[in-house]
Amino acid sequence: MKLSLDHLVMLQCLSEVDSITAVAERLWVTPSAVSHRLREAERRLGVKLTERAGGKLRLSPAGVRLERAARDIATILNEAEADAGSMAGGVCAFVRLGVTSYGPFRWIPKFIKHYAELRPDIEITLVSVHRDEIYSSLVQGKLDVSIIDDGMVPSGVAKCPLFRDELIAIMATDHPLAGRHNVHAEDFKTYNLVTYSTERSKGWEYDRFFAPGGVLPRRMITVEVIEAIVELVRSGYGLSILQRDLVTPSLERGELAWAALDDGLDIAWNAIVRPAEPEGSEVQKMVTELTDWMTAQSHSESFRDFS
Repeated sequence: MKLSLDHLVMLQCLSEVDSITAVAERLWVTPSAVSHRLREAERRLGVKLTERAGGKLRLSPAGVRLERAARDIATILNEAEADAGSMAGGVCAFVRLGVTSYGPFRWIPKFIKHYAELRPDIEITLVSVHRDEIYSSLVQGKLDVSIIDDGMVPSGVAKCPLFRDELIAIMATDHPLAGRHNVHAEDFKTYNLVTYSTERSKGWEYDRFFAPGGVLPRRMITVEVIEAIVELVRSGYGLSILQRDLVTPSLERGELAWAALDDGLDIAWNAIVRPAEPEGSEVQKMVTELTDWMTAQSHSESFRDFS
């Protein structure tokens, strides 16, 4: 590496302020020390890392690229420091479990508690990742295990099936469709659809519910927070299609009505690990226990009872 951590920290500061003086104040050094550090970094790389715009200092394209990497490095180092601190308390290994922001997660605290009782020396860390990045994050080593739906499992990658969760339509309790056992794509033509993504992902509602009949809702509103979607639907703003697991608490409280899509559509969820994960590693042992635990749960209670 041509740059030190001090150089990367400086670039992070430069991305947030617009002068050498402001950077110096944040780093508790003199402005001349910041200027020297900046010139040194540029000399080592042979490229300008800053530029002037309207009298203000900002990062050049090369500086922006390095600053983005610096943020990733800082995150990794912070996690490593936290892990090292945990090891002082008897933890010998960490497993980073990745889920998407809209993935089924109500069962996860129950499993983490179960595994902590079984293996108190292993710490499971939950990481929320964008759906498009959950496999790449696994390959890059940012995650150890990914909980991923069938449509996102790359060809040739081994998967450990965990469970299936139903996709349902949700609506306000006084909505015209409330009380229906089933709804069809045609029913959405005159209503807004509140959704977390308009991406036409394989295996999800656009692919299996709307596309076959060539029908779309009157209007689609993207809201990336599940709680906000639920509130908008509850207020009568529109319909939504979500996994049952995500809205079970609201359904149980009687805040929403729901109906099956056609004769019922579900999503299969799996656990996957890196292709090069060693057999018998702590990661593999955790996944084996997860699949066994999930099987035992399915035999004793319905998935929607997890909490």
